[in-house]
Amino acid sequence: MRLLIIIFGLFLLTPTQLVFAHPHVWTDMTIKILFDDTGRAYGLHQTWLFDDYYTAYAVEGTDRNGDGTPNQEELDEILKVNMEHLKEYGYFTEAMIKEKPLKLKPVTDMSTRMVDKRLEMSFVTPFEEPVSVAGKNFSYAIFDPTYYVDMLHAEIDMPVIISGAPDGCEYKLTPPNPNPSAVAQAAMLDSSQRGETGLGSFFAERVSLTCPEE
Repeated sequence: MRLLIIIFGLFLLTPTQLVFAHPHVWTDMTIKILFDDTGRAYGLHQTWLFDDYYTAYAVEGTDRNGDGTPNQEELDEILKVNMEHLKEYGYFTEAMIKEKPLKLKPVTDMSTRMVDKRLEMSFVTPFEEPVSVAGKNFSYAIFDPTYYVDMLHAEIDMPVIISGAPDGCEYKLTPPNPNPSAVAQAAMLDSSQRGETGLGSFFAERVSLTCPEE
């Protein structure tokens, strides 16, 4: 399953990642849960910051004028291609309300840039319909189902932003707790392999939002 045309050509690992994991690309995420004027959640604004190794591979040949900076038009084309292929797989995004998956519309507000020599992509995944979160179990997880790309929230003060949420809302980020079978399967993958569809869910961080009843 070729999810990201350029990402899946990269077979480099870094020893600083989780010892039980065997992904091939690493992404730090910052997520903003979007709310409308009535306090309903209507989408996720996602920012993905790719690792140095993938970035070097992805932007190779995009510095047209030799100034050391990739051409923006080339970066925009990388973003466009990646989004087109991610669409088939729900943009790696699983959002739920009362344990029922929310349908997504095509992404909007796409942009890309270089941040300290790392490739960043930002976009909004809108829900098909806004949902009330008051007194309900809203959650999301963002992951590559084959665990080729490791998706984790950035280690910053506010990796999840809920500004605009109804008063009293709080979020909880639950780290992954994969079972031994999933760990063993991931550990057996070599640099040219991807896991079975569904493997990535075992290694996904999950964010749940708790809001008071209306």
